[in-house]
Formats: sequence, structure tokens, C-alpha cells
Amino acid sequence: MIGMNEEEVVRLFLKNGFQISKNALGLASKNPEIVISHFKKIKNRPFIITEQHIKEVLGEISKKPINVKLIKEYTFDRTPTSVDDYIKELSSRYEKIKSFLLKQMMPKKLVSINKIGLKTTKFSLIGLVREKNDISMLIEDPTGEINLYVDENIKGELKNVLLDDVVGVQCKKIKEKYYIEKIFYPDILSSRNISKTKDEIKIAVAHAPLDLTEPKCKKLVDHLSTIENLSVLFLFSYVEKAYTNNVFSKFNLIQILHNPVPKLFQLDEIKFLVVPKPFFEGYTEPVITSEIFLSILKRRELFAPAISKIQKHKKFILDDPPDIIISNFDGPFCQNYKGTTIISNSNPQKIFIANLKTREVHETSI
Repeated sequence: MIGMNEEEVVRLFLKNGFQISKNALGLASKNPEIVISHFKKIKNRPFIITEQHIKEVLGEISKKPINVKLIKEYTFDRTPTSVDDYIKELSSRYEKIKSFLLKQMMPKKLVSINKIGLKTTKFSLIGLVREKNDISMLIEDPTGEINLYVDENIKGELKNVLLDDVVGVQCKKIKEKYYIEKIFYPDILSSRNISKTKDEIKIAVAHAPLDLTEPKCKKLVDHLSTIENLSVLFLFSYVEKAYTNNVFSKFNLIQILHNPVPKLFQLDEIKFLVVPKPFFEGYTEPVITSEIFLSILKRRELFAPAISKIQKHKKFILDDPPDIIISNFDGPFCQNYKGTTIISNSNPQKIFIANLKTREVHETSI
């Protein structure tokens, strides 16, 4: 807690039903809330907490280190590439997304465009959207291109298709034209297992708490300190040093500065995709935060104006869907989609707490 002296530590222990010896004060003052939360779990609680009690508690804590690993950064190489390099990248992206689509579609009569003949009446294909209008799409695969009209029943879906999307389509022939009956995306499989930790581990998502007034910031820190099993704090901020040498550092602090680089972290089997707001800067039309992230998951690919101005790149494909997406792109909001939890927090007075054992998320206002 900010500015806590020994007298305040004693009062905190008394408030929670404990007395503490003078020799134990020095050790207890480092992490008083964590020590208290551990003693609350003990059935036969000691009447007076001694220095030895504190050492035993801190020893137990140290046996269970929480290790959050950075496993990937989604950075773009802006060095000039040759035409051959561009074609290889495009082909690699197409094949990767095609592999996702094959699991999603389980298609019947999957063909390449050059195999569509005069007698072909029903077929499926996977291709890249080159052009589109209100009634049709021009789709290309490595063997050629074809103009496909959209069936009346799914015309409303056409507005959601983006240029350069790699999609699967199920088609039929009516007279001399080919019509799309169904559109597939490289979406997350509905049968996906939800990843959880065996032990109860909690994470918090906060946004620039030092922007608050000092009393409100203290209230936020006090609240975080009383949450049992809270181990990791994902904190969006603009100044690094302001958070590294104070009370926030007692957590496993994952500080996300003001830059546009998405990062992938891992804790046990849980993967966290952190996407800072600057990654999305450049949109000229209003966007809904939740729709942005649902679109990313549906396409299994990170995309934003900074990327769309240049060629699509295989480095931005999500090989495995993240278990949790964390951002500060507007919000605050929390949503679940096929086993992925999306948390976006841009409000310093809001905190999201996620329990990785249950995968439940709670929002708190300060």
C-alpha cells in the first residue's frame, strides 16, 4: 500500500482480526495484504503473528512463482521486397488460412478454379477476394479467378467480406451463372477446449491508474492488494519508470506502453494476446471495439490500417486462437467468443479481474 508505515500495518492486521509482534513488522510491511490473505485461509490461526510465521508464509509464496513468458511480437518488416518475395508471402498466407478453412468447412466437392467446367453444378472452393460489389465477388486461387454471384438469402453477409480475405465458398450453378450459397471463414472451431489453470491464479487489467487523483489511485491499489491469488497485472500506461519502482511492482507487472506492437504472452497453458490501441490508429470510420476483435478471431488474422496499407503478411496470422485478448482500444468491455475472452479497458477507474482457473471475469469500478 502506498506510504504505509508500521502503525498502519498494525492497524491493518487488527482490522482483519490479527495481532502482530514487533519483530514481524519489518517483514510484514513488504506485502501485508498478501500475508493477511494467507493467514485467513488457515483453520488454526495463531493468536499473535510472529516473525517466524511471516517467514513461513513468504516461503510458501516463493515456492509458487508465476512465470509469464513473452513468446511472440507481431512486428512488420518494412524493408523493400522483390516481386518474388511478395508472391511467396502471399502464397504462404493463402496456404496457412486454407488449412484453417479445411477444418472449418469439411467441404464436399472441393475444387480449384481451373477445374470448374461447363457440367459442374455444385462445388466448394477456397480463394482470395480480389473485388466485390453489391451482388458478386471476384475470387482468385493459385489456378485462376472466377466471378461468383451471391445468393439472395446471404446478400446481407456480403458487407462483412473484406478485400484480400481468404474465404471458403459453397456454390451452385443456375443457368449460366455461379452463385455462392454459403461463406466460410477460418474461424475458431466450436469444439475447441477452454484452457484453464489447475491452481487458482488471477490476473488484472488496468489502464493508467496514475492518471487518477492520489486518493483514487490509493483506493485502486488497496483493492488490488486485497484480491486473493492475484498474481499478474496487465497495465496500459505511457510512462514506464512511473510504475517500475512502486507498489505496482509487487505483482508480476506486464506493462504495455504506447506503441502499436501486439504481443503474445503465455502463463501455463493460457495464451494472452495483448493488442494496444495504437495498433488500430488510422480508421477513418467509427468502429465498435467488440466487432474489431470478433473479426480478428473469425479471420484468425491481426489486421489494422497500418497493415492494410501494405501487403498482407503471414507474420500476422494467429496460428492458435489466443485464450484471452487484452486491449485498451476504447471500452471498457468484456466478451467471450468460442473459448476466447476479450477484455478491453481504457478507463483508469475500472479494473477487470480474470480467474484463470474458472475463466470468470469480474469488473470493478473505483
